[in-house]
Amino acid sequence: MKHRAFAAALAVCLLLAGCGGEPSSAPAGSDGPAALETVDDRLAYVSRSPISIGFGAEGDAGFYYTDMSEDYSHGNIHFIDKESHQDVILCSNPGCAHDTDACPAYLGNRRPELAWTGGKVVLFYQGMDTDETKVLPHIDVMNPDGSDRHKVCDLEANQEYNGGVAASGDSLYFLLSTYEANGYSTELVRLNLTSGSLVTVCKVEKTTFLMGVACGQLIVKHFGMPEGESQLSDISEQRHILTAIDPTTGAKSTVAEWKQDEGWEVIADDKLFLFSMPNDVLHLTVRDLATGEENEYDLGIEVEEPKNIVNQTYHNGTLLFDLLSGYTEEDELISKYLAFTPETQDLREIKLCDPVRGYPILIEGELGDGVILQVPQYSGTDISSFERDRLVYCSWEDFMNSRLPE
Repeated sequence: MKHRAFAAALAVCLLLAGCGGEPSSAPAGSDGPAALETVDDRLAYVSRSPISIGFGAEGDAGFYYTDMSEDYSHGNIHFIDKESHQDVILCSNPGCAHDTDACPAYLGNRRPELAWTGGKVVLFYQGMDTDETKVLPHIDVMNPDGSDRHKVCDLEANQEYNGGVAASGDSLYFLLSTYEANGYSTELVRLNLTSGSLVTVCKVEKTTFLMGVACGQLIVKHFGMPEGESQLSDISEQRHILTAIDPTTGAKSTVAEWKQDEGWEVIADDKLFLFSMPNDVLHLTVRDLATGEENEYDLGIEVEEPKNIVNQTYHNGTLLFDLLSGYTEEDELISKYLAFTPETQDLREIKLCDPVRGYPILIEGELGDGVILQVPQYSGTDISSFERDRLVYCSWEDFMNSRLPE
């Protein structure tokens, strides 16, 4: 059976040359894509990725994240200082062991997901229903120093938030699914972090993800059937439909649509970055959603089955993505973790990877002019010697040149 094995694939030398050829552009016009109207200049995407809020986020003074204790008996809130890069538990109580409710950074046996907005740390707890404990899914906020942690909203026992989160001032936007005996429904909601009020912005399709923010609007994606069909006979015909939603009115407008495995998207800087593989060559379309202008880039990389892109993100004007293309003689999937900067057309392979499992070391968040990486720790040279993941600060220059900090 074909399986994912990154270590065998990362043998290509670092690509420092540009991708060759100048990008072409198409100005906005009657035949081009429509521009999006800017609705809320304050609206920002505060998730690590479209399908995960994440366990960490950058605040004004540093990076906050949640982690388990050394013996995995409980969780704590950590803080990495922006200037010193020192990692500490977010507690200033002298002599505190950080293992009881007396510690402001104590999380018990839960590890909530975390976001930062409006000068506050926001914690998202999924529900828990066991023989011993029943806890409703809820959302807490706290001050940057860890003080005044309190609950602002309880969700229902049959509800859960889905993936990405956006924020504007005291307003938090996320997708909320409600499960009933005959199925479930999903809606886009707005939570006021001061009053705790929760209101529905609009109903959305069940299979919807909050992908990002552009022009002060929320960008979501859902999966749909080909026009005129009610049942999918071929997964390759499934539609990916990108939609902009006005956060104030819930009004919707279609941004883009493509078939399954015809496109892989990133939303950032009011732009849609859409990868595709026409004629088995990696291609990128960059659409400015504020103007409708498009630029096209042929990256000059030939691709083979299974032809897929995962782990795509955007940092410092650079697209990062894991390209899955082809198999080794041992029938293992070939993967290359690549970085492409459209402005300079610099294309290179990032060779930072798990030394045992071969997976690429991914960016967990940003901190000042650098990034936070999740680096696995081992006591030996095989998978059984894995100890835990550590979050490590790395300068952007070192990351782009595949160097970990000493």
